[in-house]
Amino acid sequence: MTVKWIKKKKGATALNITQSVTSVSWSGSVSEAARTADISVASAPEDKNIKSLGLNIGAGDTIKLYEDGELIFLGEVQASIKSGETGTVTYSCYDLLNHLLRSTGVYNFKNTTAEKITEKVCASLGIKTGSIAPTKVPLKKMIFDGDTFYDIIMKAYTKAAKQTGKKYICRMHGTKLSVEIKGEKVKDFVLQEGYNIINASYEETIENMVNIVKIYNDKGKQTGVVKNDRHIEKYGIYQNVYKKEDGINAATAAKNMLNGIEKKINASGVNGDLDCIAGNAVKIYDKAVKLNGLFWVESDTHTWENGTHTMSLELSFKNVMDSKEYEETEEKKKDGDKKNKDTGKEDKDSKGGK
Repeated sequence: MTVKWIKKKKGATALNITQSVTSVSWSGSVSEAARTADISVASAPEDKNIKSLGLNIGAGDTIKLYEDGELIFLGEVQASIKSGETGTVTYSCYDLLNHLLRSTGVYNFKNTTAEKITEKVCASLGIKTGSIAPTKVPLKKMIFDGDTFYDIIMKAYTKAAKQTGKKYICRMHGTKLSVEIKGEKVKDFVLQEGYNIINASYEETIENMVNIVKIYNDKGKQTGVVKNDRHIEKYGIYQNVYKKEDGINAATAAKNMLNGIEKKINASGVNGDLDCIAGNAVKIYDKAVKLNGLFWVESDTHTWENGTHTMSLELSFKNVMDSKEYEETEEKKKDGDKKNKDTGKEDKDSKGGK
């Protein structure tokens, strides 16, 4: 592991600070989107080697992590915690996707795709784009008022996913944002009992089960239904509803809402693999908990300390996207507000009138 620091000032160059770093923790989660890195740096004012580096690392500075010469993380320092006069200082860093999570915008998109929406909002923030997964699904109308830029992107891709049937995930590669198909299998890698698994635990739940979805049109009339008869018979009815959206196949969208038994595994092991990150899929084999198959990484933590790379993974039996549902009622409300404004009439309901 190589760690480089760039001071937030014009013309600053990257300084290799690896020799003063005691540990690195690099982690990510499907639900939290931005990847993070915690860098622990030795704090010893009297040590000539450390003093010579002039480590006045501050908020907004850039930290880069390299493994075998490959850049795996580029992020900004958000906070620091000092432990004793002579001890360590831990710097918490977030990759540039954090800007999309913390910035909001107002947009009115018509007849455009999720990929075009992504390019538009990223340009507004000055975020470069890399590979943006094509959906080729025209979205009739999407209005946003104060949504985060990340939610705007994911609401558009969630809506398109109802038509494509694919799962999508946002990732930063250096300074560029990519939107990728979620669930890529890590090649030639297996988590196996007695080889690279130190500990594994298994959890099974029906807390989020949905086994029947009724489809309704915009007038509140039921027009269809999809269901899992086997789960209904075994567990009883867990029902949800789907309101038809323009340009979206209702049956496909409703089917994608069905959810069965959720199974999760927490595994920790040595011999960390850089491709074992949130959103990818890995094979796992463990006799103790009778696991053998393909699992999706929901969250990961990779740690480098004393020359050893270890990792802890939360795995799921199901490939789940960080869905952000777009409420059609948002459009209707804004359209109603516009009509009232255009006609010069007040909205009586909003003013308490009758």
